[in-house]
Amino acid sequence: MVSYQFRIMALPLMGLLMATLSSAQTATPPDGWPSFNYQGIITEKSQMLYNPTDEFIFPSVFHAGEYLQDPLAEWYIYYAPHDNPGGISLMYASSLDGPWREYTGNPVISRVWEPHYSVPHTSSPDAAWNSEAGRLFLYFHGSNSQTRWAETDDGLNFDYGGIAVDNAMGGANVTESSYARVFPHPDASSGYAYAMFYMGNERDNIRRIRLAESVDGRAWEVDPDYVVQPGPEEDSNVSAGNIWEWDGQLYVVYHASSGRIYARTIDATLRDIGSVPILLHAASGEGNDTGRVASPEILTYEGGTYLFYEAGDRLGATIAWAKARDES
Repeated sequence: MVSYQFRIMALPLMGLLMATLSSAQTATPPDGWPSFNYQGIITEKSQMLYNPTDEFIFPSVFHAGEYLQDPLAEWYIYYAPHDNPGGISLMYASSLDGPWREYTGNPVISRVWEPHYSVPHTSSPDAAWNSEAGRLFLYFHGSNSQTRWAETDDGLNFDYGGIAVDNAMGGANVTESSYARVFPHPDASSGYAYAMFYMGNERDNIRRIRLAESVDGRAWEVDPDYVVQPGPEEDSNVSAGNIWEWDGQLYVVYHASSGRIYARTIDATLRDIGSVPILLHAASGEGNDTGRVASPEILTYEGGTYLFYEAGDRLGATIAWAKARDES
């Protein structure tokens, strides 16, 4: 009888302990942490001219009006299907609030580019202005073991660049090198002009976020240490690392197998990373914003903070957008 009574009392205590442990897996966000309000989707699958696989991923927003002469509109957003044949695609809009129009010449980069490569698919585009070259560099994977880049003056017609990172650069255990985001290096004393977060899968089938650095955006050096490894909150994989600055603090933002988007503090050297993730965004349950959210792209412009991301199951997602809640 005594044992039975102890067990009844222990069950709620055990539940409380498990809840405490679960809540401790994410850090408390700082004051003023943005809460993003779902606005809708920009890739309406039934209306897309180029839609080979009924899924769209990895939005990359580029301020075309700031850098390009005579662009189609003020803003470009590059994205892609993932499954074969993929294909880097483009939409454009006069405002980040849309409406977004699909470029009729999609895909702008295909899975075959003779004589440079022929791969099953091209995907995960990331647009980065290269100040030294005075051109837009577009990074993309194809195949999964290689992240490539192309260069352009108008955002539509590209010159092939080469391979930025591949499996061998990350070490003998790496099996995938993809989902790259490139940005100006935040550490002016580093000697590098550009940095890249990318996903490295390994023989243990665990995906981690890695760091590469470059002087010119063409030749890259991969750091041997990981930026983010998945913890209890993230589950088995993390991917699509991106840089974000909020209220004077740098963060690496990314998605995970849990289906959520997280942020960890990071310093300008990109090597001092917070050990516990902060929850940044989870699906609202509204419209298409259900289940998994992934591949965050955050920017603040004219007082508004925007989040573009994948909404929906892997290999079935679409591109959604949200705004910080007090700005919607």
